[in-house]
Amino acid sequence: MQYGVFSDVHGNLGALEAIWPALDTACLTDRPVFNAGDVVGYGDSPEACVRFLRAHPTIVTVRGNYDKSVAAFPKREAEYRKKWGKLRPEKYAAIQRDSKAITDETRQWLAALPGEVEMALDGVAVLMTHYAPGSKEGLGSKEGLGSWTPDARLAELAETTDAKIVVCGHTHTPFVRAVGGVLWVNPGSLGRSYDGCFRYAVLTLLPGQPPTAQLKQLGRRPCALPPLTSGPIPPR
Repeated sequence: MQYGVFSDVHGNLGALEAIWPALDTACLTDRPVFNAGDVVGYGDSPEACVRFLRAHPTIVTVRGNYDKSVAAFPKREAEYRKKWGKLRPEKYAAIQRDSKAITDETRQWLAALPGEVEMALDGVAVLMTHYAPGSKEGLGSKEGLGSWTPDARLAELAETTDAKIVVCGHTHTPFVRAVGGVLWVNPGSLGRSYDGCFRYAVLTLLPGQPPTAQLKQLGRRPCALPPLTSGPIPPR
């Protein structure tokens, strides 16, 4: 069996509308589709992106840092202004804008998203999280995993989970690696990649064989959200 994986939509409805037909053509929309968080933030369609996800119940979503911040903005505006207003004004503006753009129902949905999801696929334990396994929001440990993460660190993290597949996001940097008996999969960013491509991954689970994953992309397409310009995204 195969399963679709994406992350970091960041309010880019065009990205969701592009990937879904590709997943449907591959017959992957009738089973769990993994979304590793950051549905909102920066793009111009936060409300529509949440509605899209909720209209497709096979999509399993975990909470990203922007999902949490946008949901909590009314109660934590002063804190966020102090934290990001000068250091990262573009982030503060994005969170403020999205908070104003979403409905109360969507705010509640974002706030209720789980930080991690565990499930078994074809008898294989899968853990999905926005960050590294066990990272705790608000405690300064939102560790992102990317192609630069040493094998030694992945091996340490493998000791903290019983999962055989870990799906993550956050860094917008696609990579697939088998370390410590775990297949690590970061599909990159669907909606805010460095080159403007819509990036995702496909997991393959075959009886008697170790799981594998293939990184995929759809070519550059016009959208309202510009791509990231350089380097891994800041960890906060």
